[in-house]
Amino acid sequence: MLIIFIIINLTTFLAMVLVFRRVMISSSYDETKRLQQQNLENAHKAVELEQKIEEAEKHYKEKLTQAEDEIRKMKERVIKEAEAAKEQILTKAKEERDRLIEQAINAKEKLREDIEAGLMEKSLEFSRRIVTEILNNEHQKLVYDAFLKEVFEAMEKMDLTALKGAVPGTTVPVAAHSSAWMKQCRVQSSHALDSHQREKLIKILSERIGEKISLEETIDKWLIAGIIVQIGSFRIDGSLAAKFRKAAEHIRHGG
Repeated sequence: MLIIFIIINLTTFLAMVLVFRRVMISSSYDETKRLQQQNLENAHKAVELEQKIEEAEKHYKEKLTQAEDEIRKMKERVIKEAEAAKEQILTKAKEERDRLIEQAINAKEKLREDIEAGLMEKSLEFSRRIVTEILNNEHQKLVYDAFLKEVFEAMEKMDLTALKGAVPGTTVPVAAHSSAWMKQCRVQSSHALDSHQREKLIKILSERIGEKISLEETIDKWLIAGIIVQIGSFRIDGSLAAKFRKAAEHIRHGG
């Protein structure tokens, strides 16, 4: 009876061991399968993650390259703009320098001309004083008459028909009814014209122009000796002052 009981217990134990073993095997298989599936999923996720990392790195490198290219272009643009601004500043500086130099030269030339003009006027005044000191009134009148004769002879050879009926101050003809102004001739002289000289001057001008002429006379001692005749744009300066001035210009320019 005891043996049977032992056998039954042993059989039951073995059956339970077999069942438990079967359960454990089945459970281990499922767990192993689950773990394998998990590993496969993890491996797939790892591959996806690696691909994403590679894509991110590629995108980062592209962005970095793009940023570096933009920085290079920006640097080149800034350098070009700086060079252009520098060139513009230099150009303006050169223009300003040239302008200032030109102003200085013009101012120097103007000052020189003013000084020379002042010296010339002083020289003319000095010459006039010398003439008046050296020559008495009678001798001055003789010089005046000689200059007047020279002017008359020069005008007798001139063709002044272009002045006939011209607009005042020009040689442009106007209508006959507007030409009354041509009858007026301005005469500046160092001495007063006598009646003979006046009539001769009117005769010469009337014949050379083709119109009757009247004179407007003024006395100008600054002429030293001689006469200035002006009708419109026509002017003849037969004065000693003009000859002094011409001689001074000739000497000043190395003549």
